[in-house]
Amino acid sequence: MLQPRTTKNFIINEVKFLRVNIVELLSTGIKRLDDALGGGLLEDSITLIVYDTYSLGWGLGMKIMENRMKEGDFGVIINNSMPVTLMEMELNGIGFDLRNYGESGDLDILDMFASFYNIDYNLPYIHTVDNVDTSTYLPKYLNLYRKLLMERIGDRRPVGVSVTFDGLAFLLGEKNLIKILQKNLAEKERARLTEERKRPVNIILLNRDRVSKEFVSWVALYSQYIIEFTSSGVGVEEMFVRKSPLPNFEPKKYELTVGKGKIEPLD
Repeated sequence: MLQPRTTKNFIINEVKFLRVNIVELLSTGIKRLDDALGGGLLEDSITLIVYDTYSLGWGLGMKIMENRMKEGDFGVIINNSMPVTLMEMELNGIGFDLRNYGESGDLDILDMFASFYNIDYNLPYIHTVDNVDTSTYLPKYLNLYRKLLMERIGDRRPVGVSVTFDGLAFLLGEKNLIKILQKNLAEKERARLTEERKRPVNIILLNRDRVSKEFVSWVALYSQYIIEFTSSGVGVEEMFVRKSPLPNFEPKKYELTVGKGKIEPLD
């Protein structure tokens, strides 16, 4: 039987026969975006940020994670696409100091790219696994994540950003990745029912130009929030807030100016 429960000024359903009784609504740290989403991000939700080749909209995911870290959460970058040195250069361009957050103990990198290509950074905030392939990816990733929870995250809330999901689709194959995503969602559901800890926030960055429409559609199915960016000119982007599970949500479109580490008028 479903009973209404009021949390953070909106109505959610409390499922009595499950142990999922409290759902917290979290701010992105960007008021205009919170309003566009209908109030913010639900814990344990997936936010899909879709963009094109020339868009800098992916920076929004990093900004949300940075804002949540300032509230005491723990940042987790799942790197699927590039060497960390290249990622650090990209992030510096939007004002995100990757090395500083890593060295301060506020952020770790689960480096699946380095795991596939046997790169050892020998840094305490960069984690890899050995001998990973399509068949072993999920169990090895989950074991690494659980180790991170115990040894690094503790009682903080993990805020994970997948950089990028199209990169992981290239490494594993689209159909394989959809099956892995489904299995991972099942693992998340079991953890939600059995574990007493702060539930995570999950953000997926996806360049739609590098994957099929079918793949985008599958990932969209499993995402509670969808934000899409289209580059419409030099330094100009259109942002579409397309999906949210919150009752106050209405789809919206914004024209934004991007540059100097800012996304206006969201900042």
